[in-house]
Amino acid sequence: MIKKALLLQTALVAAAGVVLADSAFAQVKAEPLGVSVGGYMTRTFKLQDRDKQTGSAQTDKSAATFGGPNAEIWFNLRAVLDNGLRVGGRVELEAASDGDQIDESYLWFENDLGKVEIGSTDRVAAKMQYFSPNTTLPGQDNISTATSENAPFVVPTNNRAGPTQMWFSNHGNDTEGVNFYTSSNRYFGSKAGKGLQLGFSYVPDGCQDYNNAGGQFAAAGNITNCDAGFGNTVNGSVRNHFNVAANYIESFGDFSVALSAGYVNTRIESVGLNTQTNVGTAGQSRKDGWQAGGQFTYALGGGSTIGAGGGYKSEEVTATLDRRAWILGFLYTTNGSQPGSIGVGGDYWHAVGKETGFADDKADIYQLGVSYMLATGIKLYGGAGTYEFKDGNGVAANQSKANFGVLGVNLTF
Repeated sequence: MIKKALLLQTALVAAAGVVLADSAFAQVKAEPLGVSVGGYMTRTFKLQDRDKQTGSAQTDKSAATFGGPNAEIWFNLRAVLDNGLRVGGRVELEAASDGDQIDESYLWFENDLGKVEIGSTDRVAAKMQYFSPNTTLPGQDNISTATSENAPFVVPTNNRAGPTQMWFSNHGNDTEGVNFYTSSNRYFGSKAGKGLQLGFSYVPDGCQDYNNAGGQFAAAGNITNCDAGFGNTVNGSVRNHFNVAANYIESFGDFSVALSAGYVNTRIESVGLNTQTNVGTAGQSRKDGWQAGGQFTYALGGGSTIGAGGGYKSEEVTATLDRRAWILGFLYTTNGSQPGSIGVGGDYWHAVGKETGFADDKADIYQLGVSYMLATGIKLYGGAGTYEFKDGNGVAANQSKANFGVLGVNLTF
């Protein structure tokens, strides 16, 4: 096992060297290192009419809220060397108080062969995916989790199998690791920026920030930090996490297609006999998951387009628990992201938690949305929908049902 790990590390260093080799000969930067600022700010008014639950701490939820603000400021660094090597970095600052105040922080190198990202960022399966087009909330990814900061509702978190928590296949996101991509020129495509692109990620130990608890789902009582790397083993964290992905983009006249697929394989850390039921069983060796999806867009003329797409995820969580989810949706826009453009869309999301010895837990979400581009980078949006969570064994405290609505504005700069 040690020999295999050493061979893997040697291969990673060699791969990085291919991309970075020419930098040793660069004496003067063709473009000095500069910093640009970007980001987004979203504020959403959320309404819900939710059934009360029996025997649960979630028996009485507020019917209206501005809670869950979502905003980030991005600091982008970039330089170009004499030999054409591009060097840069990115720091994402949460623009509202957050337990993870710096969302992502990483540096990158890029040339005609490909790109390397080193640091805290999403892994390739997340960055390269194409699923259903966004319909209701900017940046919302329903198939990953229905309890994200962007979600218009909050579903029970104490349910047994938790099919809404499809986080496992993206579990390496925002931890310290390395991403490799083939060239953004996509040599296998008919034009620059199109064709096939491949990606690979490696996360050694799930560490992220200086005082991070060793991973995204560390167990209480086993807290450690990653001040200088080599963090202590923490229940529920990941180690030797591998992530591979591919996508294919092409256009055929007025018709465009974007396809993607990804696979993850990771080790779940454990301490003693502790069991982390929502992240994997302690002591078991490795877990895996996969996903696939695509978007299809047709230009109707005059700047208007209609698109549709979907995606599917499947993941092994414990020896007895699997989770599966899929989403389908459509989006019509009168003029893309141009001022005055109107967008109308909808999607359906379904998830299942399959646990040995229990009936399946299920979640269904239906939603419709409309948007209006008030000006460049300023989008107004609204939407409505319904969701229902069913516990396979009918446990009242684990079930939920509600209708919801949202109104909001999104600034992108």
